[in-house]
Amino acid sequence: MKKFYIIFSLFTILSALTTRAQVVIAVINEPNIVLLDPFDGTILNPSFIDLTPLSQGQPKAIVQVGNQIWISDQTADRIDRFDLSGTYVSTIDTGLDNIKGLNVIGEEVWVTNAGTNNGAPGNAIVRYDFQGNALGNFTTVGSSFDVIDTGNGEVYISYISNDSRIERRDYQGNVLGDLVPTGVVTFIQQMVLAPDANTVFAAVFSNNGANIAGLYEFSRTDGAIVDFWQEGSLRGLMPLGNGQILLSAGTNYGVKILDPVSGNTTQLWPESSQYFARLNLSPCSTPPTPVGAANQSFNAGATIEDIVVDPTDVIWFATESDALNNSNPLAAGTELIDNATYYAIQVVDGCPSLPLAVTVTISVLSNADWDVVKIILSPNPVKDYVDFSTSKFIYNYLVYNSLGQKLLEENLNGLEGRIDLRTLNSGIYFIRFSGENGHKTLAIIRQ
Repeated sequence: MKKFYIIFSLFTILSALTTRAQVVIAVINEPNIVLLDPFDGTILNPSFIDLTPLSQGQPKAIVQVGNQIWISDQTADRIDRFDLSGTYVSTIDTGLDNIKGLNVIGEEVWVTNAGTNNGAPGNAIVRYDFQGNALGNFTTVGSSFDVIDTGNGEVYISYISNDSRIERRDYQGNVLGDLVPTGVVTFIQQMVLAPDANTVFAAVFSNNGANIAGLYEFSRTDGAIVDFWQEGSLRGLMPLGNGQILLSAGTNYGVKILDPVSGNTTQLWPESSQYFARLNLSPCSTPPTPVGAANQSFNAGATIEDIVVDPTDVIWFATESDALNNSNPLAAGTELIDNATYYAIQVVDGCPSLPLAVTVTISVLSNADWDVVKIILSPNPVKDYVDFSTSKFIYNYLVYNSLGQKLLEENLNGLEGRIDLRTLNSGIYFIRFSGENGHKTLAIIRQ
């Protein structure tokens, strides 16, 4: 019985990103690079790149490097480079022999190398900068096959033959030990972190005793086998946004979609295929940060739209974190709070800018006499209703939360009244009482 997988909806994630970004999954189906939908694996473009004009050998792995796409060719001993439209740019064809996996590691590109022709270093990880300039290499013990960045300064490298294992290194190439030691599985090809990043998936090509070829899931804590799906001699894999997993292998297997819960597969095509990659074909270009005074003053009752910025069509947030993540924007008409800081971004072609911070000061004409106005709230903390009495005539009151969002408002003319708080969740709120030429704000706790 396979364990239940939480579905990480890539579409949900992407909706929080820019509308301009076009994230796809690419897979090598020689001689073509095929584009797939990142949520359900639907074929979007069966021939995004045609490698025929380059007389390809055996293209193996694909990765996005900045605004380029790099494809390793195992038998042609080279890396072909394309722009994000799929147009050929250039080739790196020296210092490489029998290369397979390649990936962006920090600010470099690491390539697995196993031969010595063309001035190549033999068993090693060959390093490049994003412009394709060679940066040297790290020697490996055995023939490495794939390399991935775990995102925390640590790198995983897979190996084949008698040296089959998943090795851990830091960004400087220092060996940190093995995640999966030798003798567990044989011939590990593509690796990908699981969506929750707690485990790593590995496509295993050959049999090793009881641990036969197929898709393995290893714990990142101790390298233990968490799960296994018998799928034959696998080459590549990539999790989909709907919780299923793309798999690739040789002729007749081709590319399939695995449901990890039921273990059932659906074939997309039977032709031999290689590694997968996630590409962003339309990356965002960050627009300028809005411009405005860092400190601005307003009269009571001013709203978020009154803050002066250029351009004027910005999105406002109550916290810097929300602004950076483009989440929880403040509603139109949000009333400003004295001494609060608000954050504005502009969005151009679906791409968000960095935020502008504006701290506001609220001043009230002839408000001095309101400092001595006595307002009694009872009870406080309150469960449902709070009664108030004042020593100065009240025209209206409003209730807002800590983000400055107005929740309740009522006009009145009197010295006392009752406020119904039953629609509010437990928490701290603020009640602003307004009268002639001024106002006074009190905090209240809703139980």
